[in-house]
Amino acid sequence: MMRSWRWLPCEVSHRDTENTESLQLRSAQQKTDMTTIANLKRSIGLKQHYVGLCQNPEQIAGKIVLMRKVLNTFAASFNAQDRREVHVHFVPGRVEFLGKHTDYAGGHSIVMAVDRGFFAISARNGTNAVRMAECDNDSGVFPSAAFGVSPRLEHAPGDWTNYPKTMVQRIALNFARSAKLEGVDIAFGCDLPVGGGMSGSSALMIMTYLALAGANHLQDSKKYQRNIRDGLDLATYLACCENGQTFRELTGHKGVGTFGGSEDHTEILNGKRGMLSVFQFCPTVHKADLAWRDNCALAICYSGVRAEKTRAAMADYNQASERARLVVAAYNRQYTTNDSLMREIIDENPARGLPHLLDRVAFATRKSLTEDDLSGRFRQFYVEDREIIPKTAAAWIRADCCSLGRLVDLSHRNSKKYLRNIVPEIHFLQRSARRLGALASSGFGAGFGGSVYALMQKDGAADFLRQWKETYTGKFPQPAAESEFLLTTPAGCAQEMFVDGMVHP
Repeated sequence: MMRSWRWLPCEVSHRDTENTESLQLRSAQQKTDMTTIANLKRSIGLKQHYVGLCQNPEQIAGKIVLMRKVLNTFAASFNAQDRREVHVHFVPGRVEFLGKHTDYAGGHSIVMAVDRGFFAISARNGTNAVRMAECDNDSGVFPSAAFGVSPRLEHAPGDWTNYPKTMVQRIALNFARSAKLEGVDIAFGCDLPVGGGMSGSSALMIMTYLALAGANHLQDSKKYQRNIRDGLDLATYLACCENGQTFRELTGHKGVGTFGGSEDHTEILNGKRGMLSVFQFCPTVHKADLAWRDNCALAICYSGVRAEKTRAAMADYNQASERARLVVAAYNRQYTTNDSLMREIIDENPARGLPHLLDRVAFATRKSLTEDDLSGRFRQFYVEDREIIPKTAAAWIRADCCSLGRLVDLSHRNSKKYLRNIVPEIHFLQRSARRLGALASSGFGAGFGGSVYALMQKDGAADFLRQWKETYTGKFPQPAAESEFLLTTPAGCAQEMFVDGMVHP
């Protein structure tokens, strides 16, 4: 049993030396780092602008098609004179390799950014309104929208605009007095499955932030500079925009309605191409990078069961967070401690292992409702954070596939048993992936739907994906009709594209 937290030295690739300040540094250059509609028209089909996202020629071709649709949407919806200056951003989704509901409890996660996400073209519009148009507007997923840049902007869960409105309202609340905020036009497209558990909602909010903050040079504000010093600070602030919490001087508001952490935002803004990232949270600390193995591929199946945190699953999602809070509150009452996180319960008992701590937590929570299973919630956090994650990092370094598979299996089982967020479709996909030869497989993200990943040897990945899909369709034909199967490897963080004809990987 691992009673103290110590990371073994891990492999760090030199393929990507971008540090956590890279996005901030680019942001600080945004006064000049822009392109025009005319330049974008000339360069949008050049493959070199996309190789920082993916290397597969077929995938690159798909992203060029998507970017052309976004440009056409911008031209059809807004003023697209050739000399108009615009920003172009890519904001990726993420895969949570390990770290199920650990971030807001002060734990660790192993995460990676993926080569799918939001592509956006944005520009100041000279008004006090944000105007948004999605390139596949006929789908009805993201209908066109317009709303004011105001600290009193109204928004509510249930509509997709809850996410961008929450972001715009929070920026106005925090910075309207220190920076003149002008509205922006945003045309965007997305190749992430909607509700797929790959943090599309957080990516949408970050896309909105980059468009509004970049156009208004928010980074020049002294209030911004006092509070946001690097990419980790920015990720934490944007997570607070989502969950409604205050960050330093930047006052909180109601958020989107979910009580989550900053795992998604941290990886989206700080992930490295070709890497699995290891972070600890509350506060956010970058702990390690694990170099992706070139002979491996990651298959992802979006189950067709949507995991939309601000809709039907919001109460279930928040319950996992609430149970973590109740564990700490009961422990403090029983033992007159002043902890804020489940991590602190473990850290204040460094010489005591899981059995002893479980006894203490079980005694402290004995008066809670049986269905809460607070000691089970604590067990899941302890095992995930203190045993599974560090042992998995060590197994990855050693290329110990057997241990890796067993540890990820355990993480998935514990999520099903103690978090109760694994629906039957997700569990079937995980088990079938292992039966078909996946080295490791797990459901990931908030749960209650979403996606499953399967790690495998790159050779044979296409055949695996085909068999996996056939197996799932045979068992769950209705959700399988909405499912999506794809292959990916770790991509880089959110980035500005088409800047001076250069590529920013």
